[in-house]
Amino acid sequence: MSMNYETVLLHEAIRLLLISIRQKRSHTQQSLSIESGISRQFISQMECGKRIPSIDTLSQLAIALKTSMSSLMDELDSIYQHLFWQQCAKQNRNSTENHSKKAADSTNPSINYIRKAGGMRRP
Repeated sequence: MSMNYETVLLHEAIRLLLISIRQKRSHTQQSLSIESGISRQFISQMECGKRIPSIDTLSQLAIALKTSMSSLMDELDSIYQHLFWQQCAKQNRNSTENHSKKAADSTNPSINYIRKAGGMRRP
C-alpha cells in the first residue's frame, strides 16, 4: 500500500519531532522510556520511522517531556511546514534543471525536421 506525499511528510515530521524534543530535554531513549512508560524499543522504532505513534502515545510522551499536546502539535506543524517547503523548492529546482536541459537539447524546429528527414547530418 502506497502512502501519499503528505502522509510521508507527516510521518517524517513526527520522527524528527520525537528526536528533536527528546534531545532538547536531554533525555536518552532509555530515560524517556522510564518517564513515559513506553518501551525503549518502541521509542527507537518511532524515531527510525518504523512505527507511528497514536495520539495516546503522543500524549504520554508530552507528559513525560513536560510539555503540552498543543506545544507538541505546534512544533510538529513547524517541522512539517519546513519539510513541505523544502520539498517544493527541490521539485522546483529539478523542474527548472529539466526544462533547461530540454531547452539546451532542442534546436530550431526546422533544423530538427530536416535532420529527421535525413537531409542534414548532425555534426
